Amino acid sequence: MKLYKQGYSTLVFFVSVFSGSLVHAEPVTPAATPTPMRWVVNMPNAQAADMVQKAQTALGVPVNMVRQLLQPDSYLIEMQSLPVLGNLQNPQAIAAALKAMPGVRFASPDIPLKSTAVPAPSDPVYAPNQASYMHTGAYASLRMQDVWEQTRGSAAVVIAVLDSGVLFEHRELKGRLLPGYDFVTRVTPTTGTLEAGTVFDSGSNDGDGRDPDPSDPGDAPPPGFTCSDGSTDSSWHGTSVASVAAAQSNNGQFLAGMDWNAKVLPVRVSGRCGVATSSDIVDAFYWATGSGNVDPTIGVNPNPANVINLSFAADTPLLGGGCTASDTVAQAIADARAAGVTVVVSAGNNSGGAIQYPANCPGTIAAGAAEQDGQLATYTAKGASNSYLTLHAPGNASGFYAGASNSGATTPAANGDTALLLAGTSFSAPMVAGAVSLLKAARPALTPSEIDGLLRDNALAYPPNADFTVNAGIVTRRDCTGTNCGAGLLNPLATLAAVRTLATPLPVGNVPQSAVVGSDGPFSLDASLSSNSAGAAENLTFSWQQVYGNPVVLAGTTGSTLQVQSGMTSNIAEFALTVTDTSTNRSNISVIRLANSSVNERTFTPSGTGGGSTTGSPTTEPVVVSQGGGGGGALNLLGLLGLWFGFFVWRAVSTQVDAC
Repeated sequence: MKLYKQGYSTLVFFVSVFSGSLVHAEPVTPAATPTPMRWVVNMPNAQAADMVQKAQTALGVPVNMVRQLLQPDSYLIEMQSLPVLGNLQNPQAIAAALKAMPGVRFASPDIPLKSTAVPAPSDPVYAPNQASYMHTGAYASLRMQDVWEQTRGSAAVVIAVLDSGVLFEHRELKGRLLPGYDFVTRVTPTTGTLEAGTVFDSGSNDGDGRDPDPSDPGDAPPPGFTCSDGSTDSSWHGTSVASVAAAQSNNGQFLAGMDWNAKVLPVRVSGRCGVATSSDIVDAFYWATGSGNVDPTIGVNPNPANVINLSFAADTPLLGGGCTASDTVAQAIADARAAGVTVVVSAGNNSGGAIQYPANCPGTIAAGAAEQDGQLATYTAKGASNSYLTLHAPGNASGFYAGASNSGATTPAANGDTALLLAGTSFSAPMVAGAVSLLKAARPALTPSEIDGLLRDNALAYPPNADFTVNAGIVTRRDCTGTNCGAGLLNPLATLAAVRTLATPLPVGNVPQSAVVGSDGPFSLDASLSSNSAGAAENLTFSWQQVYGNPVVLAGTTGSTLQVQSGMTSNIAEFALTVTDTSTNRSNISVIRLANSSVNERTFTPSGTGGGSTTGSPTTEPVVVSQGGGGGGALNLLGLLGLWFGFFVWRAVSTQVDAC
């Protein structure tokens, strides 16, 4: 209760930059669409030498080269003024003129996108629970306690959260974060671009452009001004999104994430007022996946993502409301999938409208919001397609999600950790991304197409009257059809079961959750809940090895319980567990991460020769996982969720705190 009231004022209401202000249960009235001044043009490098001159000739106005993108053969150019003669006075005509230039493969506007969240409720009864995770008998229950009994994820899986950055010191993310990068290119002016006191301009909000620091400085406008959605406070949106996917569990506070072990790669793409540009998002995609061009200043991402979460959306009248394959973001998504990365995007909060951009690009998983009874939340976008997969992830009543936040109104408050009940498809997306990371932990070789099929085939059917229309503020319910809602409701338990029954089933190493520790040791990591290829506990052998961090002293490396005896002071260490089913000779690997509470995760690098083991050679490199595993532990969520997990109290790394 107290945490909810403390943090409630920090929530910022987000809407699409191309839409009017969102009302929770009312349709959106579109605003006028500005003509984009920046465009991404894709053409072969050999023909790009005189691109600026060609563009100036085609458009009849001065054009500057902004930069080359990390997307191969793509360049960001900027018009210095709008064409004033002929027919080149609208975005469609400008796009056609650019596409007509010799060698151009596609030309896309640099679209501003907004994070997709809507207001939180003032009713504090929601604050202390995550009812959608429980098996309460509600239609849309995720039954996560049954999922976590089988796998709680693996630290070998990386979820890239492309968002506003994160608060590295938040207790729900500590021990789970990788260094990441800040891709916000434009430096925010002192007051932004003003229209009647409203800030429409965006930018870094941290005083500089791109840098290696993806922490969230706050996205509030300057004092005395408001964002285009009416907000004046910072949202801490990226922290909330990351926590839904992978909050630190078993720490006796706040909330539980979908995946208790996966690492989060924070990639900052939005600044002031929650605005991100598609060109920055595209660069972030290629860096996060480890593909595309390499910027020598930024360098190569040493921790390539397995899953990308993007909780942003926009209406795109220029694109006819959809997304074509000849689009810079669509190409980035296609290249991410080719690299084996699943892309989850928030469907949008347009009160029953069509799936918004870029969730409607080919190859995405578009995540919408539902309520506990399976009815769609009245703020969500909806709709089916053969080119992308639409799922709706359940929140509590009216589609609310629990997320980590900060009590600071504009800048982060020291010791301001808090949790909120949040609404919006911004938080549906990381719930789906967390479910995907659990599947990748159980079977790392799954391809994006296989994951799409598993989620689609095992989705829970929408109940009667799940669909809705809104007219003059009145909501009318009706049944979903094959085209007007989506594939169904997220169903991680059935999907995980389907993964376990594939042609070559694997055992699963169900290890404790990655954790923050406060001393040098000892700690006990118990994998006795691991299971063989048939889901039972027999015929298993175990092998533990340290794969990252400064060397620690280990014992019990060939049993189900590993003893980390000492060596954790000022250290981050990862341990790989190989579980083998002796009856099928199939093996699987899972990884757990321990981080000392005093370590700065942004600057930590192993010293000396790195990780060591009583049964293997020292190494500082992350383990190469070919077949996956699981992980997890106990939790006590504000005095309520702890009731689920009496069978998890065996972990020595757990700290049970009675919360209220």
